[in-house]
Amino acid sequence: MTVVAIDAAVRDRAEELVATLLESVSIPSVSLTGEGIDQAVEFLVGRLEGWGFEVQVFPTASQPIVYAEIGPKDAAFTWLTYGHYDVYPADAKAEGWKTDPWQPVVDGDRIWGRGAGDNKGQHLALLNAIALYRELHGELPIRIKVILEGDEETGSRPLPEFVSGHRDMLRADLCCYSDGPMFPNDQPVLLMGVRGVLGLEFVATGAKRNLHSGNFGGVAPNPTLDLIHLLAEMVDRDGRLLVPGAGYAEVTVTPAEAAAVASLPLDRDGVVASMGVEPTTADAAAFHERLMLRPAFNVSGFASGYTGKGHKTIIFREALAKADVRLVGGQDPAAVLEAMRRFARERGYANVEIRSLKATPASRTSLDDPFVPVVKKAVADGFGREPLVVPSLGGTTPDYVFTRLLGLPSIVVPLAPYDENNHAPNESTKVSLYLAGIRSGMRLIEALGSRRP
Repeated sequence: MTVVAIDAAVRDRAEELVATLLESVSIPSVSLTGEGIDQAVEFLVGRLEGWGFEVQVFPTASQPIVYAEIGPKDAAFTWLTYGHYDVYPADAKAEGWKTDPWQPVVDGDRIWGRGAGDNKGQHLALLNAIALYRELHGELPIRIKVILEGDEETGSRPLPEFVSGHRDMLRADLCCYSDGPMFPNDQPVLLMGVRGVLGLEFVATGAKRNLHSGNFGGVAPNPTLDLIHLLAEMVDRDGRLLVPGAGYAEVTVTPAEAAAVASLPLDRDGVVASMGVEPTTADAAAFHERLMLRPAFNVSGFASGYTGKGHKTIIFREALAKADVRLVGGQDPAAVLEAMRRFARERGYANVEIRSLKATPASRTSLDDPFVPVVKKAVADGFGREPLVVPSLGGTTPDYVFTRLLGLPSIVVPLAPYDENNHAPNESTKVSLYLAGIRSGMRLIEALGSRRP
């Protein structure tokens, strides 16, 4: 199909295509609580079977994995794609949503609702591309395999076992899926990797009970101050991890990676408009290197002491912090955890326990992979704009199960806007990007069916 023909087909069905996304967003599907999961699985199975997919639902220790295949079994090429149907929790009143997160609203080019960007709008764009291509042609030129998990927002714990246990079933030539945000001003990108993540909990303990700060201040251990000092020693003001064996200095950036980030533009105004604050660096190369190629340390929560009305003069017996480390390259989550524990011990923080809550390794595909120009051309045709090729997403997906466990090249094509607000109030995507993703998916099917790099 020509670019013009695909544009016309998507435009003629735009209302129907958007309706599919709205129906999905209206289903809560919160993996943390299990709310709406069964309904989300039922929705996906119904849609996939209606589009002609062979569908299986695999129970796990947590949420089910929906697996589907379509296209000729003897096809010369197989494309594996991925998405997650689970979403982050949302509380409209407590978080200040402008709309009900479970009642999606279309306002101009925006679709507001939890999961619109992360990840329902993204995987449904590719699934609709597959379905529409098959509808128009009667058959697909390639075999397509689809994994849709329900645990991404809680660490994708069942996914590695599923992938390891079904290697033959998952044989493919390329993994390509959609997740994460585009660059500002709807600049399309190809992501050749992702940072990993290590979720942590710090617990500092002191006396057996809360103590009066007048009777014991200056002579009793103070867990709150201990934890503050430890965290401050681990990281600098820009979020760069300083822990030997785990930090910023231990990571090597290759010349090819350095050249790749140096070539990327920085839309400072777009970044500031999204964040509402200046970035920690305005240098384009440093910005992208820190975001893609270096580990970063974040404290996401801190709890200790009294914060109600008035004042209490108390040394609290315990302090708690939640944190995450974004991992890069070959960093091993277990080794990073041990390095952080060793750092705490060696500096005298024996009263601080560091626990691992979740761990996902980083993943990378070569910038020179032969599939890059194929995917790049399909995305350029779909968006009418040349995509940038970048080394890594700043965030995390379970990409390593495709690159490390299956040995596949993996390319991520984000379809959500830079300001999608995933994991935050007022999450959204754009109708225009959703439809561009469908066009890109159709062009990719055609390209993969006509040649193999």
